[in-house]
Amino acid sequence: MLPKLIIEDFTRVNTEIKYPVTKFGGQPVWLTEPQWPISTGWDNRPMMFIAQIALDKRVFSNSNGEVAYIFVTHPETLEDDFFDPEIIYPDEGENAIIIQPGGQLFVKTENIINGPTIFDHNGLGYEGYAKLTFSEDPDFVDNRAFKLLSEKEKKKYCSKIEGSKLGGSPYFFQGDQWPEGKEWSLLMQLNSTFLPFYLNLGAAPTLFAFISNDYKKGKLLIQDI
Repeated sequence: MLPKLIIEDFTRVNTEIKYPVTKFGGQPVWLTEPQWPISTGWDNRPMMFIAQIALDKRVFSNSNGEVAYIFVTHPETLEDDFFDPEIIYPDEGENAIIIQPGGQLFVKTENIINGPTIFDHNGLGYEGYAKLTFSEDPDFVDNRAFKLLSEKEKKKYCSKIEGSKLGGSPYFFQGDQWPEGKEWSLLMQLNSTFLPFYLNLGAAPTLFAFISNDYKKGKLLIQDI
């Protein structure tokens, strides 16, 4: 079994969150110097900040206070029709997970204090906490083993691992897409269907954020219907 924190709900706040806790939106609360990632292909466009995830020892047992900051190249307003299809890939330079302290960088970053951040479906800036409930997932079943399960077993397994969460087993629905190598764990799975903030990541996408087992590297990918 793999520990996880289910994202049950979101609570919006009106006062800026200034602590390195798990939150969505607002501005990053950096542990060290700001390391704002920059889009590879869009004229040094700063990526949009989605969330910061404080590594909870209940799920990430060897953590020492690390925080993972999640970004994607994204429209900055509701009226902006900009969309980069390369945000779905982990190594095309249009998304980033910055880990502090001591994380490895895969994209260009700049010392930006206030950058683009998520907004609600009315175009207003959003910041809030997630309501998290501790639970457990079954161990990950790869695509080959999944095909050998009975229909009842498949439904039971999928019902356990779907939904938004921190940690646990990824609910891949377009084939297994772990980052290259075998040293990765699921950091966050975010189903974008019923979020209180706007994310233009595709038609009905799920965001998968991964972290290396030494908590030094982060990779992000998106699967869509």
